Amino acid sequence: MQAIERTMLECVGYTVKMAGNGAEGLQSLKCGTPCLILLDLMMPIMDGLSFLRERKRLAAAQSTPVICVSAAGPELVGEALRLGAVECLHKPTDFDELCDIVARYCPGSPPQPAT
Repeated sequence: MQAIERTMLECVGYTVKMAGNGAEGLQSLKCGTPCLILLDLMMPIMDGLSFLRERKRLAAAQSTPVICVSAAGPELVGEALRLGAVECLHKPTDFDELCDIVARYCPGSPPQPAT
């Protein structure tokens, strides 16, 4: 599913960096802070909830909004929100809803019109 979301966002002009799991995501945050983190709650090696817990240790990343994109049930989504996620999109992700949320949290980098 990651590849579909990436393609959707890149098609409308966003730059997307991906990590295959939570540990890679944390490592990536040490190299730069994105305007938004789209986080799957169910990943290998380090799941999304563990990522949210560990992210609190990175001062630069604490101000970055996290949007969960997951097929997880309400209990996991609720825990993600308690750990700092600001919203949650349910899979399968609606293209328009995803773009609206990214635009809301990344106002300084609006997408370029698709040609």
